[in-house]
Amino acid sequence: MSRVLVIAYGNPLRSDDGLALRAADELERASLPDVEIVSAHQLTPELAEQLSRVEGVLFVDAAQDGGPGTLCCEPVTPEPGVIRFSHQLTPPQLLSLAETLYGARPKGFCVSVTGKSFEHGEGLTPEVETRIPELVAKLTALIQEIRQTG
Repeated sequence: MSRVLVIAYGNPLRSDDGLALRAADELERASLPDVEIVSAHQLTPELAEQLSRVEGVLFVDAAQDGGPGTLCCEPVTPEPGVIRFSHQLTPPQLLSLAETLYGARPKGFCVSVTGKSFEHGEGLTPEVETRIPELVAKLTALIQEIRQTG
């Protein structure tokens, strides 16, 4: 069983929105033990079951607010209140769903880099491309933290 779940989501056909999927590829190459990596276009209710089996989850995405290339890491907790089902959820909503359906409450973090362009295109902008090593290093450090505190 994996101790940490990394959910990288975004659209690789919308320039910088593909950032998380590139970071997931880098993490896959590192072959980290006890880590499951999921690449998705968006957060869906089906991911709640996978969340129920781990100690920690890292949500990785490209942000739209802030200066291009800005790295951000914030803890995320379940969102209180009624869960409204849709095809796309936020990290707090997905954590709430895992807690409601499975009684699971993994430690969660949202890790992002602010994108510059979300237009149609398959490449990342230079401002975002250069931040991938730092993003992967941050994810690796969070994985270690979850393993130590789990």
